[in-house]
Amino acid sequence: MRLLSLALAAMVLPVAAALPQYNLYLADLSKDLSVSNSVKINEAPTYINQPTFSMDGKSLFFTLEQGKDTAAQTDIGLYSVVERKQQLLSKTALSEYSPTLLPDGSGVSVVVVEADQTQRLWKVDWQGNSSLLKADPKGVGYHAWGQDQDLLLFILGDKEDNHTVRYLDKNGKLTTLATGVGRALSWQPGTQKAYYTEAKHEQLYLSFYDVKTRTTTATELALPEKGQDLVWWSADTLLVSAGTKIYQWQASDKQGWTLWLDLSKDCGTEVSRFALNKERSQLAFVCKL
Repeated sequence: MRLLSLALAAMVLPVAAALPQYNLYLADLSKDLSVSNSVKINEAPTYINQPTFSMDGKSLFFTLEQGKDTAAQTDIGLYSVVERKQQLLSKTALSEYSPTLLPDGSGVSVVVVEADQTQRLWKVDWQGNSSLLKADPKGVGYHAWGQDQDLLLFILGDKEDNHTVRYLDKNGKLTTLATGVGRALSWQPGTQKAYYTEAKHEQLYLSFYDVKTRTTTATELALPEKGQDLVWWSADTLLVSAGTKIYQWQASDKQGWTLWLDLSKDCGTEVSRFALNKERSQLAFVCKL
């Protein structure tokens, strides 16, 4: 499953391998779906990735590389949208990835690469204090919170074809949903349907798990070429970044992907992860170098 190897390199080999380089942009998004006032968050190219907005949209969190002169190590960065200033939310000897807002509003959950290379979910509160959040499962690469303190998890396997998506309910019961998967994890707003991707025929296809019925559904909808990362624009519209563009899919009509936004003026290479604030008035996106 070669199409996933570069996308997962930073998570599978967080210390031994050099991290890929990106720029992170923040832009205003108008109602007619045009971007303006784009600001590059980082001063120089670095590993800056996995953006997510605070609930009030005043802060942007992301993964940020530290210690370039030694082994690659990452902390959680924080950018004030109002003051346009950058700082660190966490600063530890370990590597933190994938900041995700905790449902109770007390901080962010992160994937921590521990001293023995174990990857588990930790919590970073608003004061920057870190603590273990979930002792199990181990091998967590990415995660997304559901409506009921439940989680959709990407779990690393011993090789690429063995990476899995699993569902963890609030009582700690773990269910494997699929093997041979992409990194995307996303809950459809207002529902208990968790979306992820499965690799078939060297392509990624959309699948989902319905918590209410406890059933998985593998669709025949392939993601656009180079597409991996999913964000819901509304309860019915799913977005995916691919190349220099973002595409949309309407869940209600079950048709294919159509162009939603062209970001080639700001990113001439490849847009990977992206995030929207709650009001849908700002867009953060990562541009690969």
